[in-house]
Amino acid sequence: MEEKKENILDLTEIIPMLLKKWKVYAACMAGVIIFSLIFVFTIPRYYSCQVMLAPEVSSGGMNSILNSFGFGEAQTTNDAISPNLYPDLMKSKDFIVSMFDVEITTLDGSIKSTYYDYLLKHNKTSWYMSLIGKLKSMMKPKKVEANTTGAKGKTYSSSFLLNEKQYNIAGAIGAKIQYVYDRKTGVISVIVNDFDPLVCALIADTVSNKLQNFIMDYRTKKARNDLAYAQRIYNQARADYEVSNGQYVAAVDANWDIINETAKAHLEALNNDKTMKYQTFSAATQKLEAAKAKLQEATPVITVLQGASVPLKPAGPKRVFTTLALMFLAGFACTIYLIVVYNSKKRKEQAS
Repeated sequence: MEEKKENILDLTEIIPMLLKKWKVYAACMAGVIIFSLIFVFTIPRYYSCQVMLAPEVSSGGMNSILNSFGFGEAQTTNDAISPNLYPDLMKSKDFIVSMFDVEITTLDGSIKSTYYDYLLKHNKTSWYMSLIGKLKSMMKPKKVEANTTGAKGKTYSSSFLLNEKQYNIAGAIGAKIQYVYDRKTGVISVIVNDFDPLVCALIADTVSNKLQNFIMDYRTKKARNDLAYAQRIYNQARADYEVSNGQYVAAVDANWDIINETAKAHLEALNNDKTMKYQTFSAATQKLEAAKAKLQEATPVITVLQGASVPLKPAGPKRVFTTLALMFLAGFACTIYLIVVYNSKKRKEQAS
């Protein structure tokens, strides 16, 4: 019992002891403030823009039942790529490289360039991260730029063979653009972070448009191919009918006053050919109209729940909050340290 009582902290002794050590707390707080001024407050502020899209899903009855109970969607769509895979496709190198040539303008109008040049030449960073990057680049051996032309003269796509700068910029773009798919509501959120509010909104709008175009192209690809095929058949059938009809009309005009079996047989053959070509042309016309209707039916409805807008306030970093959190942790660590030192000193005094 005596040992247990000795291990219990006596607040009447500890609190006065901690108050006497105010200089230690002052030193810790001063250190935290200096650290924040050097590292935390030198981090550039960034802005965030969010776009929310709700694409139409071609799903079966099971999804409707699950949605009614709030369980989200079962992945039983007729599409090979379900909506929850759209964000993964948008993270692909092909999509990210397509963002290189997007034209951007900063809010103050001082920078007008492509997104690639903007990130390469004007991307903000803290001084210590910039220093670390320079040190890494100095330590790395120089590499020969990759040749984008193959042995047989074939030129590779830009996403297939990137040089080091392009690879780093692609990684930076991937880090700035986030995609979130809510399985319960079916809403796709596109979140873009950037140091300039206007660039942030422009990129968010561009990404959402590219995503909408991708969904449109993918969902209507088969219907568009069917329509193109029906259009070719229609054009050919129409041309054949017009030729056959022209031949029949010309034969009638040339033999209108000639009455013999040979002329009659020739006109009858031309009339039969014209009738067959007309039937083919009529069927092709119906198939063409059906293909147009099918394309209209396959075209998805994409609802923009929240469009891109220029943010007014920065999203981070939370400098004051971070500083206060560090001060709290530093004060807590100082308190633990002082209590441990005090107990250790007290035990030594009791032992002696």
